[in-house]
Amino acid sequence: MLRSVLSDFSLGELLRFLEQGRKSGRLLLRPTEQQQTAASSATSEPEWCLFFSNGKIVAATHSSNPKGLQQLIESRGWLRATSLERLLQVRPLTTPLGIYLKEQGILTSEDLQLLFKQQVLTPLPRLFALKEGWFEFSPSSSLPLMEMTGLRASPLSIALTGLRLLEDWTPLLDKLPLATSTLVSAIEGHPPYRLDPQEWQIWEYVNSNLTLEEIAEHLSVAVLEVQKASFRLMVAGLVEEVPKISQEDSTIIEAVPAPIQPPKLLTQQFLQQFLSFLKDS
Repeated sequence: MLRSVLSDFSLGELLRFLEQGRKSGRLLLRPTEQQQTAASSATSEPEWCLFFSNGKIVAATHSSNPKGLQQLIESRGWLRATSLERLLQVRPLTTPLGIYLKEQGILTSEDLQLLFKQQVLTPLPRLFALKEGWFEFSPSSSLPLMEMTGLRASPLSIALTGLRLLEDWTPLLDKLPLATSTLVSAIEGHPPYRLDPQEWQIWEYVNSNLTLEEIAEHLSVAVLEVQKASFRLMVAGLVEEVPKISQEDSTIIEAVPAPIQPPKLLTQQFLQQFLSFLKDS
């Protein structure tokens, strides 16, 4: 079991670790504020559970709504809870709920795509906005079949999509890269994820030593838009933020001087010879 606070690891780093390590299990994320104000949990942000299989995200739920997928299906008028109960009595669930209902002819492949996106895209932007919180990863082969559509996706790809859909960036402003910073590539070759047009434009300036402010000027867009797109690239582990190093910097850089050898002590023989020399002279 891996447990720590989000200040030790960013959510992007955590998702990269799970994806690249092909981990399976449950990632629990909870804001610190909820622990401190348990009495007012009705108004606080719920804890979220993200489920992984071989590094891919397969479901997302939160503690205050343990039947999230069923409610999504019911809210779209596709199947009532009572009807689902009767189905499960006839044929117990041994596969993800989404696959089960598709086999029954109740849901289509397009329906499952829509449900999966709504299920997993909802929490990620809000989780990236957490200022304080803790996480706990429990490796396990047991997955919540009732909360699974049967689909899976790269968590970093989902994070990119979720952040693109985010309308209010206010909670994330203090996490954006500085306008005076530059970007360097953190990978070799081309990005493994599908980038949107603006992200591709910024990717072309990676390793150019241009600041985000200068990139914005070249692209004729607002600096904030470049910062947000750069943040998404950082979350996906594609780039890193570094301070700009000017080639015209006037800072004087000196070589490290050689260590000074301590003076050798005068021997008794040398002193006697020196005294004899003085007498003779």
